[in-house]
Amino acid sequence: MNNKELSYINPDGFVVFTSDFLKNKGTCCRSACIHCPYGFTVKKHGFQFKDFTHGDESQLETMLKESNDKLDWKTFDDQNIKFIFLKNQLCGVLFKNHIVIKHFILLPQFQKQEISKELLEAYLF
Repeated sequence: MNNKELSYINPDGFVVFTSDFLKNKGTCCRSACIHCPYGFTVKKHGFQFKDFTHGDESQLETMLKESNDKLDWKTFDDQNIKFIFLKNQLCGVLFKNHIVIKHFILLPQFQKQEISKELLEAYLF
């Protein structure tokens, strides 16, 4: 996805507006848009987390490759790797220890939503 794109077609065939499009509107419509740059969707739905399993290795490798992230994920225990979901849609992956998130990666379409380490920690811990 190009950073200047204002929408894309999701795997279900629906048009989805990007954070850039929604930010250009100037205000939040309070419809819980998946890429809401105003934080409404996160406040309304929160994040969900799914434990990493060995069957998820290819998905994790793809996410790291697409983000150009050089993290060696194999240095983390499996229980310290979690996929991040918003409204049941995969938006990233995080790597943690028992008290803090050490690193996280967001899929490109979620990178302009001001999702911070601190925000994720508030939902995870």
